Amino acid sequence: MHRFTRSSSIKTLLQSLALVCTVGWWMSACTPRDEEITPDASATLRLEADTVLFDTVFTEVGSVTKRLKVYNPNQNAVRISEIKVGGMGASAFQVFVNGAAGPQLQNVELRGKDSLLILVKATINPTAQEQPFLVNDSILFLTNGNQQQVKLVAYGQNATYYRNNYSTAPGEVWTSAKAHVIYDSVTVPAGQTLTIQKGSQIHLHKNAKIKVLGTLNVEGEHEKRVVFQQVRLEEQYRNAPGQWQGLEFLPGSQPSELRYVEIKNAVTGIYLLAQGDQVPRVTVKHAFLKNMLQTGVLSHGGQVDLINSIITNCGQYTFSGQGGTYTIYFSTLANFSPDFIRATPSVSFQEGSTPYQVQIINSIIWSRQEEELDLQPLTANSTIQIRNSFVKTKKFAGQFSEPTLQNQLNVDPLFRDAPKFDFQLIKLSPANAAGTPLSGIAVDYENKPRDAQKPDAGAFEVDY
Repeated sequence: MHRFTRSSSIKTLLQSLALVCTVGWWMSACTPRDEEITPDASATLRLEADTVLFDTVFTEVGSVTKRLKVYNPNQNAVRISEIKVGGMGASAFQVFVNGAAGPQLQNVELRGKDSLLILVKATINPTAQEQPFLVNDSILFLTNGNQQQVKLVAYGQNATYYRNNYSTAPGEVWTSAKAHVIYDSVTVPAGQTLTIQKGSQIHLHKNAKIKVLGTLNVEGEHEKRVVFQQVRLEEQYRNAPGQWQGLEFLPGSQPSELRYVEIKNAVTGIYLLAQGDQVPRVTVKHAFLKNMLQTGVLSHGGQVDLINSIITNCGQYTFSGQGGTYTIYFSTLANFSPDFIRATPSVSFQEGSTPYQVQIINSIIWSRQEEELDLQPLTANSTIQIRNSFVKTKKFAGQFSEPTLQNQLNVDPLFRDAPKFDFQLIKLSPANAAGTPLSGIAVDYENKPRDAQKPDAGAFEVDY
């Protein structure tokens, strides 16, 4: 039997307190320094950038999400008392930190030498302004009494929006006052005309298209081209193919004309579909088609006149006609395709439900593949004429090498910088003065005068 005296009880208590202190000290000593939060006022954050800049953001559409990294350069952890958007709930900007949405987050801990990823999104409300306008705010960080900030800047753009398979009104005109944003499709009904004026910007969402059963007249000018492209304008989307469907000209549509246009980043830029004697016809002048997931111009039995135009960077063909009637004058079909591993020739004509009639004059069909021309099959009902042109072909070289045709087969036209889509000819280009005058075509793609006696082949006159 043990007896506990007062002195032994005190001794036991002191031993217990000593043990608690020892354990507390040991636990404190074992806390990693990068997890130990410092209250030091000099422990500030290092911000990846002083500004997060958004390219044009359409009202109602919202932006892609931008990323901002925040670094803790200190050995110790810090507690960020507050991360907030200056305008709070009234701001066009929203932040997300560790899955939590702002506009204000509190007591965010960041270990020593670690980083934090902040996601920022812009959604801008419509205004009455027609021109792009500036929207500003900032992200504020409060750490140990220090306030730091990153500016937020976006350019808002009001637009006219087309939803629910919109059909145009009789005589409808689109101006350049606001951008035009198409959500699904716009249809030009039979017997009606949609006119798109110079300088207009047309933006289409994924799978969106313009379907023409009537007439589409695009009235661009050299300095004020009409542009058809995707909705997203941020850098990573700027040249990405396949972001919208394309322009479709369907059976029964009346002759349409596209002048001074840029069509880019679609699945197929221009598509024509004939049915019996209902043959759509499209005249394309001074156009630049690029970055198509499949084909620049695809026609099933239609009629296309391509003049002073350029088509490049298509996953399959720059121009494909399956039956139909085609004239290609003073154009450059140069399918340099940095975005694709292409297995098809650049230009293809085949007999569909009807034969084809093709005339190619003063043009260039060129790229990296050994064979850039495909003609299958060629029966007595189909005809093709190529003259005063540059064509990369071995399979059909004998067919187009007759001296009277004045073609230059498998001869490099010497573009200024084809991989960067600069198809200007250098001064020593063999395409210089290789063309023949054509009635009614007095200027090139850039509106420079064509030589009246010996024009250059391709879309451009040599730039002296």
